[in-house]
Amino acid sequence: MFRKVLLLCIVLTWMTDDVHGCSCFGFQHPQSQFCSADYVFYGKVIKETLIPGPPDDTANNFAIWKYTFSIIFKMKGVTQGVGQEVVVETRGNGALCGVRFTVGKSYILMGRTGSDGKKSIGLCNYIRQLSSLSPYQTFYMFTRGVNSYNLNCRRRCNKIDQDSRGCKYEAGKNDKLTICLARNALCKRERRRCRWTRSRLVLMYSSMPSKPSQIDIGIQYEAKTLLKDHDSDGVLDLKIILLGERERAHYIAKGGR
Repeated sequence: MFRKVLLLCIVLTWMTDDVHGCSCFGFQHPQSQFCSADYVFYGKVIKETLIPGPPDDTANNFAIWKYTFSIIFKMKGVTQGVGQEVVVETRGNGALCGVRFTVGKSYILMGRTGSDGKKSIGLCNYIRQLSSLSPYQTFYMFTRGVNSYNLNCRRRCNKIDQDSRGCKYEAGKNDKLTICLARNALCKRERRRCRWTRSRLVLMYSSMPSKPSQIDIGIQYEAKTLLKDHDSDGVLDLKIILLGERERAHYIAKGGR
C-alpha cells in the first residue's frame, strides 16, 4: 500500500510541474553557476537517444533524453579527455526543465553529477553556445590563471548574490547593471577578500580587430599548458591562444603586433 501511495505522489508531483511549467530563479552570474556546477565542459553533440517512459506517457513525463557529447574542452568535473565522449541526461518534457540539443552543434554546459555518476542538465543550468559569450566570459571560462572562474571558485569567491559584501549581485533582476556584471565582471580574490574586477588582459584581447568564432582542439592544449602557470606574464601567448587558427598564423607572422 505504501508503495502505491508513494508512486501516486510522484506522479502527481510531476503532473503539477507539467501544469505550472519549469521556472528558474533570476539571471544568475556565470561564475556563480560555474562554482556550483559539478561539471563544466564545452562539447559537440554527436548523438541523441530518447529513453521512453510507459506506453501511456504521451507527454514524456517519464522519458529521458540522452545526449552524447564529444569533448572539445573541459573545465571541471569531467574525467574524459579531448575528443572522448560523455553522456548527459535531461528530462523528456520541457515543462519539467528538460532541454533539447541539436546534433552537430557545440555547447558549454554546467550541470550536475548524481551519486551514480550520471550527468544531468536542465533549463535552469548554464547552457550556452560559444558565439553568445562576451570576450570577458570566454577568457574567464576557458583559462585557469588568476583571472579565471576556475581559480577564483577554488579561492572561495563563490558567494555572488545580494548578500555578498564584495561581489554584490541581484540575480532576480534583469537590468543593465546585472547584465553588465554577468558579461564583463569577475569576482576575484584580492588582498584576502573577493571583489568585482575586469582583467586588463581581456581588455587587450577584446580591443583586437579579430575575435575567435570557435576554439579548436589544438589551441586548447596550448591554453591548458600555458595559462596554468602564466597569466599576467603571458600576454603574447594569451593573444595567440585566443585567436582562431587563421588569425593566429597571421599574428605570429607579424611578430605579435
